[in-house]
Amino acid sequence: MKKTLIAFLLTFALTIAVADEADDHIAIMGVINAFFTGMTAKDIEGMQQIMTADGVLYGYREGAEGLSVFSLTHAAYLENLAGREGVAVERIWDAKINIHDRIAIVWTPYDFHSDGVFSHCGMNTFSMLKGNDGWKITGVVFSVQAENCDESPLGPFVAPE
Repeated sequence: MKKTLIAFLLTFALTIAVADEADDHIAIMGVINAFFTGMTAKDIEGMQQIMTADGVLYGYREGAEGLSVFSLTHAAYLENLAGREGVAVERIWDAKINIHDRIAIVWTPYDFHSDGVFSHCGMNTFSMLKGNDGWKITGVVFSVQAENCDESPLGPFVAPE
């Protein structure tokens, strides 16, 4: 009887832990998807809700001139986005999420299209923190690759109407 009770309690605890992690995965991907939807719509207020005020985006590209590393605070990124001409669409797939308690990392390939035309591809990593108001993006690091991109498993890009 005692062994059965212990087995039941362990199974119950594991079930709760798995359910909590599944809920976190759903919430995290909701934030990531909101980031890209907000970017396309230039929804600055919405993006401020899912990004920490003091975060930073870092990117790099390698070209004929060598390595170029650049960074923007979240505030500067949103300011640039608000003034950006045209429509930017970034598609992601095959997201990998690692969670430990209240921190998470999301790693996902992407392709980027500006006004319906392919611009570049690369890899995104999002650092996230779960506060009292849910998951927020604390920082982003990404690569920019203009050529030799693998084909997206999402198929050819179709611009939103």
